[in-house]
Amino acid sequence: MYRFQKYSINASWEAVKLVNKEELEKKHNVQVVLLEIPVTYDHVDELVPALWKTHTPILMLHAGVSYMAKELTLEMQAYKNGYKGKDFFDKCPADYTCPAGDAFVLHTKLDVEKICKNYNEVKVAETTTVASKDAGRYLCEYIYYTSLSMDNMRTLFVHVPEIDVYPSERAARGLEHIVELCLQQIREMDTC
Repeated sequence: MYRFQKYSINASWEAVKLVNKEELEKKHNVQVVLLEIPVTYDHVDELVPALWKTHTPILMLHAGVSYMAKELTLEMQAYKNGYKGKDFFDKCPADYTCPAGDAFVLHTKLDVEKICKNYNEVKVAETTTVASKDAGRYLCEYIYYTSLSMDNMRTLFVHVPEIDVYPSERAARGLEHIVELCLQQIREMDTC
C-alpha cells in the first residue's frame, strides 16, 4: 500500500477491494479488473495506456480518496496541466503537464448528473453522490485526464470519502451501483 499526502490507508482502494467482482461479471457479462495503481505520475503514464490496450474496456472507472468528499463524488472533467503536487517519489510531471492528449480540458461523455440523479433516487448503502468539476489537480485528476484522452465515452473518476465518512463496505456497494449505471448508459449509447 502506497502512502500519499496525509493518508496511511487509501479509502478508495479499501472500497475497491470489497467490490463484488464476480456478481458484476455475472450480471453484466463483463470482465472486471481491480488494480491498485501506485501514486506516482510515472506509473500512471506507463500503466493506464497499457490497461487500455490490454483490456479494451467497456468502462474505465478510476477511484481515489478525497478528504474533502462527504459523499461519492463523480468527476466530470480533468485538466491537462497544473500538476504541482509531488507524488510518492517526490516528483511532478515535466512542466506540471500530463503528456497524454492535447486538449486543455477533457470531459467525460457519460452523463454524470444523470448518474448522480438515478443513484440518489435509490439510496445505495446509505450513500449519496454528487457531480464535481474539480478533481483536485493531483494524481486523481492526472489519471483521469490520461484515461479521458484514451476514450472519454467510457471513462469516469469517483472520489471516495475517507473511511470515517463512508466505511469501505458502504463505499464498495456505492461503486458497484455506479458501475451498473455507467454500463447502462454506455450500452444505450452503443445502440444508437
